[in-house]
Amino acid sequence: MTFGPHGRAVPRPDLAPWAWLGLGVAGVFVAYAPVVPSMVAEWVQFPSLSHGFAIPLIAAFLVWGRRARISAERFGTSAIGIPLVALGLMLLVVGSLGGESFLARVSLPLTLLGTVLYLAGPGVTRHVWAGIAYLIFMVPLPFVFLKPLTYQSQLFDATLTARALPWLGVPVLQEGIFLHLPNISLEVAPDCSSVPAIAALAALGAAYAQMKPRPAWIRVLLVVAAVPLGLGSNLVRIILTALSAYHFGRAALDNVVHMFNGTTVFLATVVLLVVLDTVLLRLDRTKAG
Repeated sequence: MTFGPHGRAVPRPDLAPWAWLGLGVAGVFVAYAPVVPSMVAEWVQFPSLSHGFAIPLIAAFLVWGRRARISAERFGTSAIGIPLVALGLMLLVVGSLGGESFLARVSLPLTLLGTVLYLAGPGVTRHVWAGIAYLIFMVPLPFVFLKPLTYQSQLFDATLTARALPWLGVPVLQEGIFLHLPNISLEVAPDCSSVPAIAALAALGAAYAQMKPRPAWIRVLLVVAAVPLGLGSNLVRIILTALSAYHFGRAALDNVVHMFNGTTVFLATVVLLVVLDTVLLRLDRTKAG
């Protein structure tokens, strides 16, 4: 018991539920400690997966932004969390023993969600589930699936670029994922395919959609829009790279110039995402009015 400024007794907040929740969450991370390092190593090794570093931070920010509503909720327990934890841990064991790293990694959000639901109850869980689910974006797709998908994306991007360049006055001969210009040959490398752009924009769109209250259909559209926006922005980037290489030679492929080109196009795409959100919100208000 503590006393307020006027001498009135103020009940001390019960920290026991938070302590149990903290221990439960810590236990989940201990259980998944063998799985995380290999995933982080892939983020480091493959630039197309480097957005994985930002995902846990953004997920934590999404939960932190709801801290007032979380504190106002009454802690409880929910037996529904037990089968979720059991399923998540089963996937962890099966994935680890069977060499299916994707299965083991993707079970982390499920186990974490079940733990929070069991120890904190549905009231708290409804405010944190979006942040927990967001962790899915940090898990790389299985290589056996990602490799053919990336190659098809490389081929698709190279084909559309080869069709666009003649309209811009650049003669080009396409040979698979290679673009032969009069003065230089370019390869649409795996890191230059649309797959990384779509993945990064989908993660960004999902986070942006949770920043403030929006109708569910707008949130879904902001994530779905990552596909056409990612494809379009990546094609623009490849076309600009080819144009620069045609007019300025190999100097246009310098890492600094190449990175500046990609960053500028990505930022322009983010602006388009914000514009899309603004239009959708106005459309929703018009329909409501």
